[in-house]
Amino acid sequence: MSRAFVWLRRVGILLCFSVAWLPEHPARAASPRAAPPLVASAAPTSSGTARAPDEQSAPDSPRAALGEFNRLTRTGDYDAAARYLDLSAVVQSDGPELAKRLRDVLDRHLRLDVERGSAGTASDGPAPTREELGNVPGAAGKPEPVVMVRHVGRNGPRWLFSADTVARIDAWYDHLETRWLLERLPNWSLRFGPRELRWWQWSALAPLLLSAFLIGFLFTRLLRAAIRRVFSAETAKIAWRLRGPATLSWTILACYALVPWLGLYEPANSFVRRVLSAALLVALFWALWKAVDLSQHAVSNAAWANSSHTGASLLMLGSRMGKLLVAAFASVAVLAELGYPVTSLIAGLGIGGIALALAAQKTVENLFGAFSLAIDQPFREGDFIQIDGASGTVIAIGLRSTRLRTVERTLVSIPNGKLAEMRIETITARDGMRFYCVVGLAHAPAQQVKQVIEGIEGQLRGTEAVREETISVRLVGLTDSAMNVEIVALLALTDQAEFLERRQALLLAIVAIIDESGAGLAHPVSSFNLSEPVLAQLGQLPRAAGPKAD
Repeated sequence: MSRAFVWLRRVGILLCFSVAWLPEHPARAASPRAAPPLVASAAPTSSGTARAPDEQSAPDSPRAALGEFNRLTRTGDYDAAARYLDLSAVVQSDGPELAKRLRDVLDRHLRLDVERGSAGTASDGPAPTREELGNVPGAAGKPEPVVMVRHVGRNGPRWLFSADTVARIDAWYDHLETRWLLERLPNWSLRFGPRELRWWQWSALAPLLLSAFLIGFLFTRLLRAAIRRVFSAETAKIAWRLRGPATLSWTILACYALVPWLGLYEPANSFVRRVLSAALLVALFWALWKAVDLSQHAVSNAAWANSSHTGASLLMLGSRMGKLLVAAFASVAVLAELGYPVTSLIAGLGIGGIALALAAQKTVENLFGAFSLAIDQPFREGDFIQIDGASGTVIAIGLRSTRLRTVERTLVSIPNGKLAEMRIETITARDGMRFYCVVGLAHAPAQQVKQVIEGIEGQLRGTEAVREETISVRLVGLTDSAMNVEIVALLALTDQAEFLERRQALLLAIVAIIDESGAGLAHPVSSFNLSEPVLAQLGQLPRAAGPKAD
């Protein structure tokens, strides 16, 4: 039960008492759902100065009478409030009790707004004598009017609740759902507290929230048992991680069902339902918050995330950004549901976002470049790559830049934003290594050259690492001094050191094949005809006539 009390503290304190003492925003106060209570005090004008009561309504107007009746009943002065009842059809001494009962009936069924009453100013023309305020359900369930009439007495004209209305007060009161409670509660608990809730209703919120939480807790456990029976264990485990938002959602739905038992006055009912709607949005965004964590956990188990050293940091950053977006949208949605204007907030966030984007353009570009490299993975840490003339081993892929260790053992840092747009050649990712060479044979008979070609091809086919489908040994050219044979093959090797050893062995085998065939490697040779004086001058031959030297 300790966890239950923790939940009760969270739900009760956060959703009710904290929100209850927030100041009423002007934009919300002007909305139809939360119009201001009946008051007879002066209201400020657009210039900021207070209007006098006679500018707002005449003393003998329905608006003034309603405001004064509301003020007196709100403060518990029912003796004075009885002066606004026409008691001609009832016992005069029952006036204070009837005023109290009328207040309870109106709070439950009819919201009186002084703005809808006639002001009674001089510009209104002939003064009316009857004002119908609205309807309340009668004993038979049919609507019955609440009427005020203009009464002219010794002290001048004034507006009173009509005698017919006063005569029906007891019948209306007897059909109130909370009548038995109103008759047994102390007077202090019947007074109005913050947000138009009576103090007994504020006191009843705690057991109501506790009951709703217990219902939500029970429904969540039952739902968990059903999921474990229908779905796999992994799905049930994921669903169980959402138990917090689920319990809060069931608790709020239970509150919706239990709130009517409080018999709230219309402004209080609107306030409570608005808070419950905001709490339901909190549960929704809480579930989205949890979904971000679940997504991060699922993606972190992927192969590419496990093989990348930067995958964990990128996933953590992405998770935090996702949670930040969820928190921003949750704040805007909850404030809007509570009646606060969010247009200025959104505009401010938009301007701030633009300023941030302009100031951190390169940082954001490199950050998205890091995300692109992490998702596409053209290379990994430890790979040997070549990028626009720079080649080396990747030693780190950061959030801003990627660092390479070159063959000269220097360190090169390349911003991720630019790296994502470059041509990247990942040498480590190759699935084979190409053996290629051109052998120049000395001029020899065609049969001898063919023997050399067949011998080289046989040697390649007999080598274990060579892929046979890639072997190509062809005579590709004839020059004055050589017959060129092109040798191409792909070795199923990825290690550079092993490839060098295999290539050396193949080259030595090719030389041996050429020697065995009787052919020779060609050497570039040029013939020169030199005259005898030149030879004598060079000291190569005596001055006597001799054979020509080639």
